[in-house]
Amino acid sequence: MSKNEKDIPRHLPPKGSKTQDQELLYDPNVRTPSHAEQARTLVSKMATATLCTMSIEPTGYPYGSFVTYALNKGNPIFLISGLAEHTKNLEEDSKSSLLVAEAGEGNPLALGRVTLMGDCKRLGEGDRKRVREIFLSKNPDSKFYIDFKDFFFYQLEVSEIRYIGGFGRMSWVTDEQWFQAEPDPMIPYANDIIEHMNDDHADSMVLYCKAMSKATDTSSAVMTQIDRYGFEMSANTSEGPRPIRLAFNNEVSNADEARKELVSLVKKARKLLK
Repeated sequence: MSKNEKDIPRHLPPKGSKTQDQELLYDPNVRTPSHAEQARTLVSKMATATLCTMSIEPTGYPYGSFVTYALNKGNPIFLISGLAEHTKNLEEDSKSSLLVAEAGEGNPLALGRVTLMGDCKRLGEGDRKRVREIFLSKNPDSKFYIDFKDFFFYQLEVSEIRYIGGFGRMSWVTDEQWFQAEPDPMIPYANDIIEHMNDDHADSMVLYCKAMSKATDTSSAVMTQIDRYGFEMSANTSEGPRPIRLAFNNEVSNADEARKELVSLVKKARKLLK
């Protein structure tokens, strides 16, 4: 199997025992973030992860530890104590990986996660001032120990990336794709928009589904995700909950732009249903 994400389409019909249950209820060619973009977005919005190093005691076993991190041009940086087991492991063998998992409700295996692999090495004192500010901006609580003499900055030089976006959404992302991808600009606004739409505009989402997808028997719907290209919903149909994705007419980068696109789509949906 190719390691290139383009060989693995994101919008596959859900697996099921009946053919009619497998039909995708929206356009599979709808614009959506690439796996590289989704991976960068997930890693950018999280600040904690599991760092796996090669244990020196006992020898040769993967050793997992909970860490905080920040991104330095796509490479995770850590502030870790010289006394920590993972620090001792890294000094012996720089091979490591970082597992970043999305938080959320429901089945945890349906949520996104990214594994970054590469060599993790201690940064020199010349880099400390610059990465100090990057790390502090992402992890403000570190101000209490960031200048301790026995804490050091390490950086994982990413060379391999595995993205899993839930069931049926997975691929190897190349390092070139990883470093070229940009985090979604809607990260700071997404949760508030989703909450607002679900609390105050449930009727609009039913309109979206009925007018702009094959889920014409939608009885209710909730927004589950929003990004620069569009948004996703879970529509309650006669066959149970089904995913629906719709694209914006214009790419968005903030809450006001997203609001205008959502209003525009409501107007379009009303016209289509007349």
